[in-house]
Amino acid sequence: MKLEYWGEVNENGILRITNRKKLDSDLAKYFTGKHVEITIQKRRKKRSLPQNSYYWGIVVPIVQQGFIDLGNECSKEDVHEFLKAKFNYKEIVNEKTGEIISFPQSTASITTSQFMDYIAEIQRFGSEFLSVRIPDPNEDLKLELE
Repeated sequence: MKLEYWGEVNENGILRITNRKKLDSDLAKYFTGKHVEITIQKRRKKRSLPQNSYYWGIVVPIVQQGFIDLGNECSKEDVHEFLKAKFNYKEIVNEKTGEIISFPQSTASITTSQFMDYIAEIQRFGSEFLSVRIPDPNEDLKLELE
């Protein structure tokens, strides 16, 4: 089980936890008598729900259709895994051999600005490799019917 709480460190270096009573209650309920690990990090604004909807509702289906048009059947999940591996990865170096491998990272925890950069890379790839156009978020599109 993982608990997440937020707080602020004041000018004296004192951590003030938001809803401290709830934290104390959860600690007593779930962790009494257990060893725990505490991690403190600067809070970052994670990918928003509208960004997530845009990604899964627009970006992934357009890329998927681009692959299908090239003769490659794939699911939305396949496309997502491909995009993570190509554009959201960490390089791991084998110090003994110097070999470098790319390790895909989760998109769920990247910041909103990192996610915008990720989308820009996908848009470029879609245009250059798949010959598809991925619209920007909130872009008004007009359908031209013949």
